[in-house]
Amino acid sequence: MGQVRCVLDWLPPWLAKWKREAIRDHQRYNSKFEQMFSSAKDASGRKNNLASGICATVLKPGARHNLSDHELAWLAATLFTAGYETSSNTLTWSMYFMILFPEIQARAQEQLDQVVGKSRLPTFADAKHLPYIWAIIKEMLRWRPPLPIGIPHATVADDYYEGYFIPKNSIVIPNIWSINRDPEGYDDRIEDFYPERYLDCDGNLKDALDEGHFAFGFGHRSCVGRHVANNTLFVDIATILWAMKIEPVKDAHGKSIVPSIDDERTDGITLHPPNCQFTCTPRFDEVDMILQQARDDILKSMRYLQE
Repeated sequence: MGQVRCVLDWLPPWLAKWKREAIRDHQRYNSKFEQMFSSAKDASGRKNNLASGICATVLKPGARHNLSDHELAWLAATLFTAGYETSSNTLTWSMYFMILFPEIQARAQEQLDQVVGKSRLPTFADAKHLPYIWAIIKEMLRWRPPLPIGIPHATVADDYYEGYFIPKNSIVIPNIWSINRDPEGYDDRIEDFYPERYLDCDGNLKDALDEGHFAFGFGHRSCVGRHVANNTLFVDIATILWAMKIEPVKDAHGKSIVPSIDDERTDGITLHPPNCQFTCTPRFDEVDMILQQARDDILKSMRYLQE
């Protein structure tokens, strides 16, 4: 196999379609990433700019770590794309779960009404008072992790695991799907979507610091953006459930159409929910007005930062 790879390495692009595609994609992504980073750099240089984020952080004096603008552009883009795909995928799963388990949606909305009410949107300040939302997020990432097969790791030394010898520099690919279903770590409802597994008898989280799953990996190489991902999922899911009732579409006979969980799809890396249709209706009359006001406030803040 090593000799085959060596021969392929020497093929010119005009004989290797994959090389032409790789060169084309690299040029396209490189142009886009450098353009976006340049815009962020220009914005951070304005004296009244208060923006924060990875670009603003690495552009501070002493924070560049001798990296060029080209390298910083790819650093920022890598962090963004790694978080974007997995977070958006989990949000898509959340919509499917709400039509698959309407009783879970109803319980979450009952807690939102008790804690948040109907006069404002949920905020991060509500996080510690909404344990059921957190339990849903933990169970989503356990039951259907965005990446069922984890990111490859390499062993730094010879090792043994349950009688198996693993040589140094071996590529190890963790089976997140299997680990999240370890009977020693979970109860006998492993294959059920059961957020209550994370709650005590009083409805509080058993351990707020424990992820309760391995979707973010583990050890020193666990996902560095897990806190951002968790907070993003919390505020997004809490807002969606606060604002609307999510229901499956109905057929000509009035029967709900909910595709089987067995119809889930994969693009080879990421696990996607089945294709399905659903309806979203406001839960109360003031929803549209409150959401519009929040949108206007955000746009106003963005215009201020760009001045």
